[in-house]
Formats: sequence, C-alpha cells, structure tokens
Amino acid sequence: MAHYKKVGVMDNVKNIVRQVVLIGPLLWLLELFQNKLYFFATGKWGWVYPQSPYHWFSFETLPNWGLSVVVFYFIYRFWFRPKKMSVAASILIIGILGVVLEWCNGFLMHRLTGEPMFIWEHSSFLYIDYIAFPMWWFNASVYHFMSAVFFKLHD
Repeated sequence: MAHYKKVGVMDNVKNIVRQVVLIGPLLWLLELFQNKLYFFATGKWGWVYPQSPYHWFSFETLPNWGLSVVVFYFIYRFWFRPKKMSVAASILIIGILGVVLEWCNGFLMHRLTGEPMFIWEHSSFLYIDYIAFPMWWFNASVYHFMSAVFFKLHD
C-alpha cells in the first residue's frame, strides 16, 4: 500500500510548473479535438470563440488550462491523496469541478471584459452544456493518468 508523501514547498512549485507546462497544453489540444469531434457528430461547433479569428478555438484559453491544472494539483495533493480517495471518485469530482470552473470562467470573462471568451451557441446555459460532463470526465482521466505516470503525484 502506498503511503502519502509529504513534500516541501519547492517540490510542490516544481510539480506545479512541470504540470502546467506539459499537461496544460495537452488538455488544450484535447479541447480542440473534443470540439472537432462534436462538430463531426452534430454538424455544429459545441462552443465557439467570438473574438477568435479561428472561431472554433482560441490560443487565449491556454492560460485557463494552466490554471485548471494548478487547481487540480492542489485538490489532489491536499484533499484526494491524504484521504486516499479512489481513482473513480477523484475523476468524478474533478470532472464536475471542471464543468463548474468552465461556466464560472465564461461568466466572469464576459462580465469583466464585456465580451464572451467562449460560448456554447446551442445551449441554454451559454457558457456550458450537458455534453461537457463526459468531456470533463475524460479530461480528468487524462490529468489523473498524466500526473500519476509522469509526476508520480499519486505515490
């Protein structure tokens, strides 16, 4: 049975930086793939970026993915691992949190800048849709796997 390891502040900083640099862009690319997959399945983009010249993706969301990785790291490090939470429960919670964070991010960016960074055009929620749940659970699975294999976060 693995035991929870205590690490110093600098070890946490190094882990966070490595994850933001490697996992953040991977999740961003995964988001692009998911939007393309949604388009191929429905003939419509799941979400669009009104200010982006590309319409279906935006480089401006990269920092959001980095911030998501930081949030996930702290949740894993200081809640899930000390409580020895199961992988399934961790992924379920992170996926739900991802949906909430995405809606909050869309809402706040729209309110602060006056322009939405992204919108789900065919959703009554504007900044999110129900289909985002399985997408976020997949993102959470990728985060879990990447952080476990490459960063040994779950030892």
